[in-house]
Amino acid sequence: MKLLILERLTSLKPYSLNFRQKIIDVYESEPISQRHLAKRFCVAKSSIEKRLKPYRETGSLAPKKRLQQTPIKLSSEQLAVLRRLVEEKNDAT
Repeated sequence: MKLLILERLTSLKPYSLNFRQKIIDVYESEPISQRHLAKRFCVAKSSIEKRLKPYRETGSLAPKKRLQQTPIKLSSEQLAVLRRLVEEKNDAT
């Protein structure tokens, strides 16, 4: 389990199906609150809620598929300025 936690801390990908299944298995097999489940798996309580609700409704553990990309919030002029700034000072962090 420590390996799963370390893996999660080093990536920003959706939780693996294996990790999601472990959360569901523990929740269904033990009398445990969502808060304690979150502590046990080192995730936020809201993350547990987001995994349990769709599982109860659909029985699926798979992450939601995005139907469309989030629109860009910058105008074309703003993007041009940003590109220029990055080219001029690309070592800024």
